[in-house]
Amino acid sequence: MTPLSLLLAFLAFYPVVTGAAWMVGGVLFRVLEGRPDPATPPGGWPGVTVLVPAYNEEQVIARCVTALRALAYGGDLEILILNDGSADGTVAVARAAAGDDPRVTVLDDGVNLGKADRLNDGMRRARHDLVLVTDADTHLHPDAVRHLTTRILRSPRYAAVAGSPRVTNRGGVIPTLQMLEAASLIGLMRRTHALAGRVGTVAGVLGLFRRDAVLAVGGYDPRMATEDIELTWRLLEAGHLTGFAPHALVGMQVPGTLRSIWAQRTRWARGQGEVLRTHARTVVRPRHWALWPIALEALLSYVWVLTMLVATTWGVLHWITHPGDTRFRWMLAWGVGIAVVAVLQIALAIVVERRLDPRLPYACFLLPLYPLAYWSLNALAALTSQTRGLLRGPRKKRVTWDLPRTPS
Repeated sequence: MTPLSLLLAFLAFYPVVTGAAWMVGGVLFRVLEGRPDPATPPGGWPGVTVLVPAYNEEQVIARCVTALRALAYGGDLEILILNDGSADGTVAVARAAAGDDPRVTVLDDGVNLGKADRLNDGMRRARHDLVLVTDADTHLHPDAVRHLTTRILRSPRYAAVAGSPRVTNRGGVIPTLQMLEAASLIGLMRRTHALAGRVGTVAGVLGLFRRDAVLAVGGYDPRMATEDIELTWRLLEAGHLTGFAPHALVGMQVPGTLRSIWAQRTRWARGQGEVLRTHARTVVRPRHWALWPIALEALLSYVWVLTMLVATTWGVLHWITHPGDTRFRWMLAWGVGIAVVAVLQIALAIVVERRLDPRLPYACFLLPLYPLAYWSLNALAALTSQTRGLLRGPRKKRVTWDLPRTPS
C-alpha cells in the first residue's frame, strides 16, 4: 500500500476502531463491575479531607458548601474551602453557608496563588490521607464520597479515582450537547480505561486521591493548562493505578455560550498538547508500557483531527473544481458512516448511563448537531491550541483562573 492509502485507511477506520473499543469496554465494565455497594469497610470509613479551590465564586459557592455538608458519609470529614485571593464576596458567602459546622474551614490568606498551587497547599494542610478535590461550582451527590472511597480501598495501588460529572445548567443547546459528550465519550472512555486501572484523567471536577502519593510525585504543576491530566500521568508513571467510580455523581456547570466553550476547549486542547510534549520521553520507556495505549490514543486522536481537516478541505475544493468526480461522494458516504458509529456509541452510552441520568435520552433531540457542529468545534480547538502545546510545551508562568461563573 502507498503512504496515501495508509493515511486514508487510518482516516476512515480510526474512529470506528476507537468507538468500538469504547463501546465494548463500557459494556464489559457494566457487566464486571455492576452496581457497587458502598458497604462500610471492615475498619470503618476512613477520614477524608475535601479541598475546594475558589476564585471569585460568590455566585456558586453556597450551593457547593451546602451539598458538602449534606454528604452521607460515616467517616470523619474535613472540608477546606481554599480561597485564592478572590476580589468578590466568596469568603463571606462560603462562611455563611458553612454556618457553625465544625467540619468546614474557609481559608483566606488574601493571596492569589493560582489553582494548582492552592491545591498543593491544601494537600499539605489536609489531616487525612484520602483527599477529595472538587470545584466550587459543583454539588456532590450525598453518596459520592462513599462510592469513591469504596473504589480506592480495593487496592493500595490505587492513587486516585475519578468521579462521574453531570451537567446541571441544562436547557441550552451547548450544555445539552455536553450531556451527550459526558455520556458517550467521557463515560465510555473512562470505563474502558478503568478495566486496566489506567484512567488517563482524574479531573478536578471530582477526584479522590491518596495524599502521600500526590505529594511524592510533586503535586500539581502550576505551569500546565490542564494540571489534573498532567498529575494523573505522573501518578501512573510512578506505578500507581487510577480508577473510575461511575456512581460517584457530581453536578457541574458547563459553558453555555460559544465564547466560553471555545475558551474551555482551547485550554483543554493546549493542556493535552503540553502533557504529550512533557511526558513523551518518559512514556516511551519500556517500563511504562502500560501507559502506551493512553498516550497513543491521545496522539492518534490529534493526528486524525489534522488529517480529517485536510481531507475535508481538499474534498470540498476538489468537488468545486471537478464536480463530476465521484471521490467526493465517497467522502460523503464515509462521513455518514462515521456519523452512524457516533449514533451507536451514544445509544449504547444511554443504555449504560440511563439509571444515573434518566433525562439523558431527551438530549438525543439534538443528536444531528453533535457530530456536525460539536466535533468541528473540538477539531478546530485541537488544530489551534493542541498544536501550540505540542510545539511549545507548558508556559513558563503559572496558569491563571479563566472561566467566568454564572448562578447555578
